[in-house]
Amino acid sequence: MTTKVLIVDDNELYRKAFRRNLLLQNYDVVEAENAEEALRIYEEQSPDTIVTDLSMRTPTEGLDLIRSIRQIDPLVPLVMISAVGTFEEGSIAKELGADRVLTKQKIEDHLDDLYKAIETSRSNSQRLKALRSEVEKIAGEGEEVSSKSITRLREIISAPNQHPLILAEAYDTLSNATVGEALGKLEAELGRTPTVNMDKVEKDLRAIFPDIEKFAPETRKELRTAEYFYQRQGGDANGQQEDFSRSIGFSYCFAVENEAKARLRKRLHKFLSDSISLKIIRNFTDPRTRQLDLFYHQYLLRLQQNYHFEFTVDNVRQVFQRIEEHESRYKPDGLKALGIMIVCFGREYTLKTIKGNIKVENPLGVKSFSSDEETLRFAHLLVSLQHYRNPYIHPEISEMEKISKIRETALECLRQISRIA
Repeated sequence: MTTKVLIVDDNELYRKAFRRNLLLQNYDVVEAENAEEALRIYEEQSPDTIVTDLSMRTPTEGLDLIRSIRQIDPLVPLVMISAVGTFEEGSIAKELGADRVLTKQKIEDHLDDLYKAIETSRSNSQRLKALRSEVEKIAGEGEEVSSKSITRLREIISAPNQHPLILAEAYDTLSNATVGEALGKLEAELGRTPTVNMDKVEKDLRAIFPDIEKFAPETRKELRTAEYFYQRQGGDANGQQEDFSRSIGFSYCFAVENEAKARLRKRLHKFLSDSISLKIIRNFTDPRTRQLDLFYHQYLLRLQQNYHFEFTVDNVRQVFQRIEEHESRYKPDGLKALGIMIVCFGREYTLKTIKGNIKVENPLGVKSFSSDEETLRFAHLLVSLQHYRNPYIHPEISEMEKISKIRETALECLRQISRIA
């Protein structure tokens, strides 16, 4: 199968030179002279690899393109070629997701490096996409994840030099499948080791949430457990024989997820059972590729620039596909999925498309927030909480620092959830 390469460069002479050389190597080549045109071509033709210049209409347009493409597809091969770029810009390009960075001045002398970069990047991308599909398939098992699938997830996570995206998604899937193990571990320890005064924990929680009795029983239980171990682990100056930070994080997250689903249960069921909801999703999806429609892509990317959500456009596609597949049986698998549903369906907004304007009138029925800004902030908190829980995110930060951030975010999430009647 012929590899299709998208060349992005505002200099027509360079584009034609690249095109000529790549055609001689039996590549299929398409061209774009700026980032916007490249995004449109990417949506329409799904090239296998993208080779982009750094400096086009602006000095960093290539970096902006890499950032946008990574929001759409975290694994498509990306090669950046720079004539004037500094070492720092090359480092930024790799941080944003470029697989290789090459120097344009030497490219004529080192075309073999370009061909090798394209082939190596594409081969690696295919391997990672196969792994990701495997993780997605396991995630689709929902609450019925088999022991074989759990073993496979652990193998993927423990593989050396695993891609951060695969690590994060495999961990989230494994976490959702084994959350009971972590919570059971905490509860068993709670019964044996009353080293923190539970009356104090209860008093502290009531100071934070005067109406705590309005929370669901399971929410209160996990919140108390999390607070107990948070106080115990943080107050032991000599350190713990056993680190409970992972399980504490699960308890805080589970408390939030449980309460959010309890408050939104009727709204979620109504939304997922309504044929109009599927119509909205299909309006936002390209029926040929099963990818998100280009206009909705662009809308989400603009939203990302303002709110910096810890999810990608591809995560939105996954949620849409699972809703289409399972309809009323769909259960949001985690805080990220809940946050995405609130962003996409829990508020009023208008999307401009080639067919005209499409108005989304809060089909999820979330009316507890006074503005679009507040609703988006709530969704951001939910997604961020799951993000902080993942040990493969910011590994340079200590576990206790992470737990403090998880606690702070979880309590704020619960304050916001309390507003939902």
